[in-house]
Parts: sequence; structure tokens; C-alpha cells
Amino acid sequence: MNLAGTRVAVLGMGRSGLALARELSGRGARVLLSDSRTRQELLPALEELGDLPVDLDLGGHSEEVLRRDLLVLSPGVPVHHPLVQEALRRGLPVMGEVEIAWRLSQVPFIAVTGTNGKSTTATLIHRMLGESSILAGNIGNPLVGEVAQAPPGGFVVAEVSSFQLETVHGFRPRVAVLTNLTPDHLDRHPDLEEYFAAKARLFARQGPGDLAVISWDDPQADRLARLLESRTLPGWLPGFPAPDLPACPEVLRFSVREPVHRGTWYAEGALWHRGPDGVERLLDWDFPGLPGPHNLANSLAAVAVARWLGVPIAAMRAALESHRPLHHRMEEVGRPGGVLFVDDSKGTNPGSVQAALESYSSPVHLIAGGKDKGTDFSELGRCIARRARTLLVLGEAAGRLAESARAAGMTDIISCASLQEAVEAAWKIAQPGDVVLLSPACASFDMFRNAEERGRLFALAVRRLAEGPPGTAG
Repeated sequence: MNLAGTRVAVLGMGRSGLALARELSGRGARVLLSDSRTRQELLPALEELGDLPVDLDLGGHSEEVLRRDLLVLSPGVPVHHPLVQEALRRGLPVMGEVEIAWRLSQVPFIAVTGTNGKSTTATLIHRMLGESSILAGNIGNPLVGEVAQAPPGGFVVAEVSSFQLETVHGFRPRVAVLTNLTPDHLDRHPDLEEYFAAKARLFARQGPGDLAVISWDDPQADRLARLLESRTLPGWLPGFPAPDLPACPEVLRFSVREPVHRGTWYAEGALWHRGPDGVERLLDWDFPGLPGPHNLANSLAAVAVARWLGVPIAAMRAALESHRPLHHRMEEVGRPGGVLFVDDSKGTNPGSVQAALESYSSPVHLIAGGKDKGTDFSELGRCIARRARTLLVLGEAAGRLAESARAAGMTDIISCASLQEAVEAAWKIAQPGDVVLLSPACASFDMFRNAEERGRLFALAVRRLAEGPPGTAG
């Protein structure tokens, strides 16, 4: 991808936008950074830019954005944005960070997406591959700034979101993984079908010699696999036409419930694999750092990839044995008074909360709520009523969450004005051996900068419990 002299507009000055500005300008592009926020609001980002030779367009997006040769979107900018649609109407090429990073990379991609489990799955694949891969993307560091570090002959293991997949064109990962697909981000996508179409773009350019690994157990993922095998993937967003589909990649499935015709599954306390040479028992399942059926599913997906790539079974076992819950994902943050407090702040949709609740046999006091993404909470309400002892709600979606649980028969519901109040209220009613679980089912932006901040403040509130009786901590 020759960028020398190319006039590029980058929309958004978050982590991805800043990484794009550095990489593109370093390759000779003339970069315009555009953001709707004011200079005052962007002071930390401007300090990070330093003396990078880029132009700025702050406090809104001017007509200058549309005079460039290429428009690159940060993941936070939706393709439905009027400026983006006007750019497409004028014929201005529009791409996202994943497309740019893939075009710049010298090694193939292993890309993992899904509503839940993609971070754990990507991390396990990376650890199974060891030094022959790098890990980046939605999980942490932006891809565009990392692909140059990938070892020759190795892989880029990338966690990618639906937001990032909106703006891919030629992106063709050597291996593509779909962990599951349940309703999420319906404040951004107008309906489940568009969300489905965004995820499907991960597989749209794959062909012979590539691999698709897709859940057998999840209905929407199974639907996508069948469409992929019949080469009838859905169309795309306005302005982003669907590509001509090549021949189908190899498709492997994974299941926690039953054997699959090709792929991996769990049975009789072990992980099994069926490939061209028949069925083999790979590993006994005994990995405390991967609790719950959802982590079993994530591990099966990772093992399917590793087995296809010829990774030794010993390396698979070592990766599974050494894994511990990622930050803010089912992470134990304390046991004051014998009560287990668990930070699952990145559980931002109903499916992830249900998986978290189903991981415990002890009584659970669930703290949930946050920015309302327009998600249907009906099924989650039934799960909460069935699996939780108490529901403590807060934030913008508190009322809807409480009503969904109440409609399913839940009676022990507590409304809280703050996360600190929720932690203290849960502490008062919990008994030794109980679990207090922060798993919000919602985004964090109504009360916090991000899910990480929400998780950090939860852990801080737990630590304060040891400093005095409830009601005195802060």
C-alpha cells in the first residue's frame, strides 16, 4: 500500500485514530485528523500527538475532510454518519483501521470476532502459537501500529469488533473465528441483521487455503456457517457493496454439547478433534483458569485453530494451563469476609452476563446496569430470576433491567445511585461463600469513561470494605 503523498482524513482521535495518524504520516501520507470534540476536550490526545506533522480539524468536521483522497474511520465513527455517507456518495474511498493494517502487514491474519469470548479466544490462540505471533486489535493496542512487529513467517492474531468490520473491503484473514453471535450494539446497528452482516464480513473474502472456525452451538453463528458454505452471505451496508464471493474456505465447527462432523468438541471430560485422519482425543479438561461453559467454548475454538496450524498438543495444554481470567472479565478482585467479588465489567451484553451467572453454583448477588444500548433484556431477566439471589441495578438502564427480572419473578431487587453504593449494599446482604458479581449487561459511558474505569472503581470499592464497616468506605 503506497501512501506517499496521499491526502488522508482520519475521523476520530481515540487510540486508533492517533495510531493511524502516526503510521500513515510515517509512511508519507498527508494526514488531516478530524474530531467533533473541542481542542480543550482533546488536550490529552494533542499532547500524545506531540509534533507529529498532521493537520487538525477540531470542534466538528469541515468540508476539508471530503476533499481528501482517502477517508479512514476510527471504530467509534459509524458508517451511517452523514459525513461518511456523503463521502461515499461522492465516490471518496472509505476504509477502517483493520483494512489499513491488513494491507500494511507482511504476514497473514488470524482474526477473531463474536459477541462474547473473542478476547479470551484470541489470547489463547496467541499463547498456543508463542513467539510466532503477535496479539493486537480490539483487545488492546491498535493493529495498525503493531503489524510491523509480527515475526516473518508468523501471524497477526487480531481481535476485531463489528465496528471495525463495517469498513473492510479486501480484508482476507488466513483464519477467521466466530465465537458466537447474540444481539448487541443495537444503539449503533439499527437491527440484528446489520450486526449479523457486519460480523459476516470477516469471512466474505476467504477462499481455498483459508480456515473458518464457527460455533456449532450458537444459532446465529450456525446460520452464518451455513450461509458461508452455500456462498450466500448477506449484502452490505449502504455504500459498501458485497464482494463477489470466492470459493468457500475450509470450515471447522466447535461444540460444548455434541460431536461435530469436522472440528472440536467436549465429551467425557476431554477435548476431541475430528479431521481428515479421523477422531482423536486431544486433552483432558482440567483448567481452573478457564471456568464456566463459555470458557470451554472459547478453548475449543482456539484448539481448533491450533490443531489446523499443526501446533503441538503440549503447547495447547501449556496455554490452557497458564491462562487466567483477563482484566475485567470474570476477574476475582477480593474475598473480604469470605465473600467472592468478581469484576466482569466487560460483560456489556446479556449473553455475557448469562454466561457469567451460569459459572457459579454459589448464591450470586448481581450488580448490573449502565448505558442503555437498546438490547432486549427479556431472556436475561429470566436468567437473573433463575440464577441470582439479588439484583442490584444502577445507571441509565436500571429501570428496564429491574422490570425484566421482576417480570420473570425476581423480587430481591435493589436500586443504587452509584457503584460504591451497590458494592456496599451487596456486602451487607452477602454471606460467606456467596458471590458478588459485577456484570453490567450495558456499556459504561453513562457513569464512567469506559469499562476499564468501571472495573477499577469496583475493585477499589471492594478493597475499601476491609478498611471499615459498610457505609464508611469513602
